[in-house]
Amino acid sequence: METIAIERLDPNFKHEVAAKPGGAHLRRCFACGTCTAGCPVFQVETEYNPRKIIRMILLGMRKELLSSKVLWLCQRCSICSANCPQDVDFSNIMMALRDIAVAEGYAPADLTERIERISTAAHELRKDCINLLLGVGKPTAEGIRASAEKALAEAEKA
Repeated sequence: METIAIERLDPNFKHEVAAKPGGAHLRRCFACGTCTAGCPVFQVETEYNPRKIIRMILLGMRKELLSSKVLWLCQRCSICSANCPQDVDFSNIMMALRDIAVAEGYAPADLTERIERISTAAHELRKDCINLLLGVGKPTAEGIRASAEKALAEAEKA
């Protein structure tokens, strides 16, 4: 990571994020790493690091964070939020960061639409798997396979 001049830091960034839904406990984070350890995205892409993202917010690294591809990797599974001993709602903080990035022109125009398409298809797959585990609605292997293929097709379109 490059050295960042203190003049480039935005001391109000943490307050802006904390004022968003889910951001109230942002400053409670003491960087224990529980969020990162449980994150399925981090297991695949170590550049996506919830603990580091929180640090970047608190340090005021607005431009570096809002222009980063890592903002768009969160799958909104909320494992980070559920595991946090300090009740930091990282999942909603990520949504707030995305909203700010879109509002300030950091996100490509079609990106949010693509993310929504992929997320919807992936959500259907998650629902089928949960229903199978719970024995609700009796999803079939063929139905789950179809949901998985649809999610993959949407990802490939992106």
